[in-house]
Amino acid sequence: MFDGETETELSPAAQERARAVGLVMRRPQWSPNTMLAHEATLYAREKGLDGDLHHALARAYWERGVDLSSLEILGEIARGCGLDWAELAPRLESGHYRDRVLQEYQAARDQGVTGTPAYLISGELLGGDVSLEDLRSAVEKAA
Repeated sequence: MFDGETETELSPAAQERARAVGLVMRRPQWSPNTMLAHEATLYAREKGLDGDLHHALARAYWERGVDLSSLEILGEIARGCGLDWAELAPRLESGHYRDRVLQEYQAARDQGVTGTPAYLISGELLGGDVSLEDLRSAVEKAA
């Protein structure tokens, strides 16, 4: 948890930033194992739909508190993004993308990422509940 957060509520600053961009964020009572969601995202990346899937997964988690480790839930969300669940499901069940997910995870750790969100902008790592102003400043500095 970040400063100002409780087990059930996000910090007022995070809530305000979410409202400003039209997001609803409710802190779920537990954190799911997101390995399958990350694996599904690699499949979606191959299809050019990783942004769509990422946003749909985040919305389902933060707004409805769904279990992202559930194949049934992932299937519903993936199909809603236009992904071929008949092709994706067997890949998830076989661990087809697992090694790549673990390699990307280790690469992020090697760069100093210890949690989410994290932003790497022109070699500078910003982690945690970063304000929009700090993000803008980092992007402008990098430009």
